Amino acid sequence: MPNNSLDLVITGLGNQPLAYACFVLARIAQNKGMDVQILQPQGEDATAHVRIAKKAERRTLNQGEASVLLGLDPVAAIKALPLLSKDGLVVINMPDGLTDQMLESVFPDVKSPLSLLEGYRVERRDALTAAKEMGLPMAAVTILLGMLSKHLPFSAYDWQHAIGSSVPRKVFAANMDAFLSGRGVNKFDPAPTLQGSLIDQSETTKKDDECSETTM
Repeated sequence: MPNNSLDLVITGLGNQPLAYACFVLARIAQNKGMDVQILQPQGEDATAHVRIAKKAERRTLNQGEASVLLGLDPVAAIKALPLLSKDGLVVINMPDGLTDQMLESVFPDVKSPLSLLEGYRVERRDALTAAKEMGLPMAAVTILLGMLSKHLPFSAYDWQHAIGSSVPRKVFAANMDAFLSGRGVNKFDPAPTLQGSLIDQSETTKKDDECSETTM
């Protein structure tokens, strides 16, 4: 991306899951020496605009400016689509079997709400059900972060370090399993190959950071 920057919108599920996702992304970027600005638009609950750059501008995103939309639930994600660029990436928690009919009451003026996702790059998964099957429903966000990680130029160990700094020690291992599930691998690769990165990889640190077991 131009100027080695990344603009994201994160939305849905409530303020605590939202804060967790923001904190993990901020920790990774700051560990790489990048500036991070996180803003919550006035009047919008459980929505954050995350700006990452060498020097991130402190303002909310305008329509079409975001490169990534991380949708922690489908309704919030669809509502936030106008903020996403035309070639943007959507990583979304979407229950299996969700239909337009189920969304009619929320989008009464839209014939096919799910069709609004067409034209974007979309990664979808029923992350909440998957997390419940793992015995840790709150790990749904970590699954989504694992899905997102495939598109960003940070190593799996960068993510491991940031998640380890963001969750209680007792659920660290379960969150690592959730992250790997979202990433689509069975173990951590010390030298992952990332395709279609949204930040210029030449500007990021090549060496993996060791993960500390210390958590907040």
